[in-house]
Amino acid sequence: MEAVNDISETPAVGLGALLDAGVGAMVTLVAGDTRLAAHRAVLADRSPVFAAMLSHDTLEASSGAVSIPDVGGPVLRELIAYLYTLRAPQLPGMAPQLLAAAVKYGVSGLKAECERQVAAQLTVENAAAAAALSVHYSCSDLRQAALAFIRTCPLEVIATQGWADTMRKQQEDLIKVSKLLYDPPPQTK
Repeated sequence: MEAVNDISETPAVGLGALLDAGVGAMVTLVAGDTRLAAHRAVLADRSPVFAAMLSHDTLEASSGAVSIPDVGGPVLRELIAYLYTLRAPQLPGMAPQLLAAAVKYGVSGLKAECERQVAAQLTVENAAAAAALSVHYSCSDLRQAALAFIRTCPLEVIATQGWADTMRKQQEDLIKVSKLLYDPPPQTK
């Protein structure tokens, strides 16, 4: 049975090495000062957004350069590494930004893993931001976890700088969170 496991892991490991080597790369992804060489086939196969960008008559398809203006270099690197290996990085500090990138590029497996990582790191200080993130990106599992967490200590969460910062930066999302907090949880029969 071990031979089967080794064989099933080989493609992911091999594609990861291909990313690092940059051999045969046909696309350059640019985020700020970060430039990554990638393979059209891998990007198009793993992301419907990249597939659309690279398979139609677009500037990206003809030039071979894709500008990613709203994603930082380290986040882009982890997103592309996931597309090659289908292994999510265990970087809880980067999970909210990686979640946003996963949603933007239609990478549902990475989105789910980032949701799990954000939920696992819930604190009184970051609960509001996590709840707002869940509403903004339609993350039902994260929303459920964040709301349940906030319901256990609502006054403590509302009194944090995290709540104030989220109210300032994501007011509409936090208003939705506030409404959800006061909706009764679904009844089970």
